[in-house]
Amino acid sequence: MIGIVLSKNNVFLLILVIAVGISLSFLSYHYSGITADQIAGVASNDIRSNAIIETDGLSRTLLHIIDPISTNLDILSNMVNYSNVEGTQKLIDRVQNSTKNLTEGYYWINEKGKIISISNVNPNLLHSYGSIDLSNREYFVIPKETMAKYYSSAIESIDKVPRLYISFPIIEKTNSSKSIFKGVVVSSIKIHKLGNFLQSELTPQVASNVGLMDKNGIIIYSRNPVLIGKNYLDAKFQSLIPKEIKGPYNSILEKSLKGSSGADDLLLMGGNKTTISYQPVFIGGKYLWTLFVSAPHQFATEVGNLINNQKNFSTLMVLTIGGVALGIAFLILSWNKQLESAVNSRTIELKEANYSLKENNKLLELANKKLSIHDKMQKEFINIAAHELRTPIMPILGDAIFLEKQFEAGKNEVMVDREQVSSIIRNAKRLKRLASDILDITKIESQSLKLNKETFNIRDVIVSSISDIKVQITSSNPEQLNNLHILYNPKDIFVFADKNRITQVMFNLLSNSLKFTENGNITIDVVLEKDRIKNKDFVVVSISDSGQGIDPEILPRLFTKFVSKSFEGTGLGLFISKSIIHSHCGEIWAFNNPGNGATFCFKIPLN
Repeated sequence: MIGIVLSKNNVFLLILVIAVGISLSFLSYHYSGITADQIAGVASNDIRSNAIIETDGLSRTLLHIIDPISTNLDILSNMVNYSNVEGTQKLIDRVQNSTKNLTEGYYWINEKGKIISISNVNPNLLHSYGSIDLSNREYFVIPKETMAKYYSSAIESIDKVPRLYISFPIIEKTNSSKSIFKGVVVSSIKIHKLGNFLQSELTPQVASNVGLMDKNGIIIYSRNPVLIGKNYLDAKFQSLIPKEIKGPYNSILEKSLKGSSGADDLLLMGGNKTTISYQPVFIGGKYLWTLFVSAPHQFATEVGNLINNQKNFSTLMVLTIGGVALGIAFLILSWNKQLESAVNSRTIELKEANYSLKENNKLLELANKKLSIHDKMQKEFINIAAHELRTPIMPILGDAIFLEKQFEAGKNEVMVDREQVSSIIRNAKRLKRLASDILDITKIESQSLKLNKETFNIRDVIVSSISDIKVQITSSNPEQLNNLHILYNPKDIFVFADKNRITQVMFNLLSNSLKFTENGNITIDVVLEKDRIKNKDFVVVSISDSGQGIDPEILPRLFTKFVSKSFEGTGLGLFISKSIIHSHCGEIWAFNNPGNGATFCFKIPLN
């Protein structure tokens, strides 16, 4: 039998080492679990936020595509002329052509439910439709009874294709101010075409699905065509819902039909989550439909798998450390003479194990910080975009309300002054620029920014950009034009690049200088540069101003997203400019001038 020679101090020290090692391992495991849970929560919140944003954006998109159809029907209901069917037919054809990307056709039906005219149908063929009786159709009956416009749910036609119908009554006023029903004008939309359009508007990087339901619970659009036209409580629909989520899912649908927005999570079998986001759609102040977006937590699931791997690793390390501690105890008790070498060996192993755990914890913390930064940037972008959208929308809306009130006063025609028209155009262009910037950001993030290169004179780009900037100053701040001078000595330099994108960069940089230079000079200089290492010729364009310069706080982050010290703007222009220049294999940079102002430069290859 092996002899054991140990003092009381050695036994106490042995027990202390084992206890400390196991305690540290369990603490490390517990900390890893807390950090991992926080990361999983951030990932889920990110998916939920994206789903809410997409649902809100889709509901606005749906309104924007339905509004022109309603406007066309309103015009037609007031302009159809039974004594001039041919002229009305031309008008119907024109309105169909204006919305043909979505509408299948427009119909004029008389007070007896007979078709008078169909868009883009040969007049010689119209008589073949005259025998069809549509007086029992919802889109005829309801406007006739209510004398009001009607937006249908999903209706299956004779050809078994579900459609959405919008109909406006034709009302004739008598001398006694009595309203007489004279028929309806109707527009039809194929459900699958509307659904495919909405589905295409979703972010392609996320496997989301869109659905549409009317206020009575009738499914207008679903990726499963069998469900279109059925109530969500129908047995067919209910049979497709997994048992474990049937109760919560029906509760979400019931809440959504109350005309409020929201988002809820469903926990599927296997621990996978899906967020259901819903948004009511109001037309003319009336609640008609509810739009849904379901977003599976794919990213959160992937993070969850990493978390489980980390937890498994931590558990294995706890067991390993415990085994190592017991092995050390056995070796110490069995071979007292080898105590020192065994303790040193195992101590090194413990240090390496703890170091590995700490490194993994640092990686998890870094991932958590990145997710938090992403969430913060997303919220900042939402606030900035909302503010930028509200700024041009309010004056447009104000001018529109002003004109509408004049019509309400009984006028058939109103006067519009030049300033109102200029205001509407100016703010509409600002909306267009914001939409274009957001679209460019999407292309850049998805790496789908394409270049259409051609040979052009860079002098033309600079001259046209200066001209556009002066037009912008004239419309927004004419006094600034008297105090500001844009200096440029034209040079003929031809480059092979994307002319529109380089124009966009030039305009962005000029606009940036203009924003911070109330008076003084903006100087544009163009030079050629030879890179002997790469054996390439470059053109270098610099824009110097005498403004307030670049804030030192944002200088290191100047060309990143959402960086701005201006009272207006999204902070996207410089980021987009950098991406365009880099896609041309060029460079872009900026610095503060020694006296005052700043200089922005970019260079691109000539060929």
